[in-house]
Amino acid sequence: MPNLVSSFVGRHGELAEVRRLMEGGRLLTLTGPGGVGKSRLAIQAGTLARRAFPDGVWLVELAALQDAQRVPDTVADALQIKDQSVRLAKEQLADHLASRQLLMILDNCEHLLVACAELVDCLLRRSQRLHILCTSRQPLNLPGERVLVVQPFPVPSVEHTPATEFLSKFEAVVLLVDRASAVQPGFEVDENNRRAIARLCRRLDGLPLAIELAATRLRSMAVQQVADRLDNRFELLSRGNPAALSRQQTLRALIDWSYHLCTEQERLLWARLSIFPGDFDLGAAEGICAGDGIVAEQMFDVLDDLVAKSVVVTRHDHPTPRFRLLETIRQYGRELLERSGDEARLRRQHRDYFLALAQRGCRDWCGPEQAEILRRFRLEQDNFGAAFDWSLADPGEQISALALLSALRYHWTLGGFLSTGRRLFDQALDSVEDSTVERGDALWVAAWIALLQGDHTAAARWLHECDFIARASGNDHLQGYALLLSGTANLFSGRASAAVRFFHAALVRMRRHGDTAATLWGLFQYSVALSHVGDHAGAQNACEDAIGIAEQRGELWARSEAMWARTLDQWLAGGESGTVAEPRVIREALAVTPNANDVSTVLGVELLAWIAASQTEFENAARLLGAASALWTSFGTTINAFGPLFSGHSTACRDAAIKALGGPRFDELHDVGRARPLEIAGISDTPMAPTDTASGPRLTRREREVAQLITEGLTNKAIAARLVLSPRTVEGHIERVFAKIGVDSRAQVAVWMAQHEAQTHGAKT
Repeated sequence: MPNLVSSFVGRHGELAEVRRLMEGGRLLTLTGPGGVGKSRLAIQAGTLARRAFPDGVWLVELAALQDAQRVPDTVADALQIKDQSVRLAKEQLADHLASRQLLMILDNCEHLLVACAELVDCLLRRSQRLHILCTSRQPLNLPGERVLVVQPFPVPSVEHTPATEFLSKFEAVVLLVDRASAVQPGFEVDENNRRAIARLCRRLDGLPLAIELAATRLRSMAVQQVADRLDNRFELLSRGNPAALSRQQTLRALIDWSYHLCTEQERLLWARLSIFPGDFDLGAAEGICAGDGIVAEQMFDVLDDLVAKSVVVTRHDHPTPRFRLLETIRQYGRELLERSGDEARLRRQHRDYFLALAQRGCRDWCGPEQAEILRRFRLEQDNFGAAFDWSLADPGEQISALALLSALRYHWTLGGFLSTGRRLFDQALDSVEDSTVERGDALWVAAWIALLQGDHTAAARWLHECDFIARASGNDHLQGYALLLSGTANLFSGRASAAVRFFHAALVRMRRHGDTAATLWGLFQYSVALSHVGDHAGAQNACEDAIGIAEQRGELWARSEAMWARTLDQWLAGGESGTVAEPRVIREALAVTPNANDVSTVLGVELLAWIAASQTEFENAARLLGAASALWTSFGTTINAFGPLFSGHSTACRDAAIKALGGPRFDELHDVGRARPLEIAGISDTPMAPTDTASGPRLTRREREVAQLITEGLTNKAIAARLVLSPRTVEGHIERVFAKIGVDSRAQVAVWMAQHEAQTHGAKT
């Protein structure tokens, strides 16, 4: 068997898994997209396994073979069988292998799948000591076959690029540096190029062949230049090893090979799936890509065939599977779609599907599914962004861009995406100037975001225009929103009396139009305004009204806010109402909120601090203020955005704690709170990911071992084997790791580990 010419990089987890699977069965197929490194992994695994096979490890290369009938002859030639009889090659092979203990590697079976499957089945039945390791873009589908999907290398984050020493732990980076140093001696990762290297590896999806082809360009180009030119990747990555197979010399030839193995329906779906910029689910594929050659009832089968052929990647780290195309495969499909003349229709269907999804979530918001709505919106961020971009770019579709942004109001304001929402609203409102109701809706949602960010000037300008559109069009419902947000603006500016008047007028309209969500939103704000003008009975009544309506609907967010407002009123009343403010109520409120990482949470933590200080629990108050500080930072705003009424309470709490504890002790406790905000608040076992502190969540020793093995690319089974644990135990550890560090995919674990190590290193130094 030939040795690898260039160095073998990484894949320690996969090699261990190959060994384990081969010990448990006699047929293993490595599958994965073209260029992912299946052949190199198989050859390396075979090299390491030589001692286990007294009769050798034999490589059979099938890529250049086109005649399926010649598969047995090709295998016989590779095994150097010298039989001059007229017997069929299959019979010669069966006799030769009957008593031998060897490993046969069948490399590149996908285009000869049926012939390979028939031969493998025959040989395994005739020889009890034969082991076969296949590489193919789809399994052979034989009884007893074990399948290992070879994934691209994990890639670093671009937005949070790890420090240089930790970036070099990513196998994609190691491969790039190894191959680049061959054409540019001395090439290495340093502070000047680390972000460009992270970007290049990420844009190439960690696909080894693509990285190797890109590395050849570093002879005469900088890393940043190569990354910038990847939109034209099929021309850029067109030089490889001239001694390699033709389809491995250029990226286009590699993808062409996969394309020609597909049926017409599969090719059609491949092109249509390129409309998705990232992940998608089966429902989206059916809703957007069916029709004109693919009936909806066939969609799953065709999609499943593309998964089997390693064109589509499946993710199982969500309640329902998610699918995606690697970026290289997606760009190839986009070229197909552009040539088909069907791109505009698919883009419109994509926009319509996700606009309807956003509007449905908005319509169903006032119910028990709020957490699920926010989760789904978060998953579909890339699709929403693509739908918005296309709509805004087409003058005939721009109204839909405004409608989409407005429908995602809770995603921006409660899902933790204030800055993104603000940027998109600024862009859309500058581009679409028609005084339509859709613009009016966009204006009040944009004003809501601006108020949460503390930008009262922009909010006032947008609310004035919203009110003008409402009056000009006679739209009483829209005017209700203008009044409601005007109440918020006055409350945040410290004008509680004016806020009371605006909220009262808005609530009359919202009840008249049966807008329960807006009524609930208005009621708890109305309560806060009443509290600050001394009408505590009115404030309590408004809260009870909101809580009652919310409980009837199974609604969680407004109920949580009303519980907070009721406790705030009790604290402000200072016992005047006969009831003492209880921190327990705030923690109960935060426990039912649909998203623990929104502005409602940090206001709850602030109130816990204020109550603690008023009860002379100054150490607790200092820790809680630290927790609130970390949360404000993560949300991209401050308590000053909520005006003098709220910031005044926070400042008074801080001053009292510093006076009682002294500055150094206050700072020490404040830092503890910043390090573990939700844990300190006592409202979650899931502290924030360590974006602001090196300490981060506390993983147990075993959880950290599991997380480290995830970053090395090991599967659950491989982790279980390495740590001598049951697969179920490993799954439990992985679930806890995901929960503690606040991620939802294995790739994000790798990024988190690199970031955490970098921050820990920085803290120690």
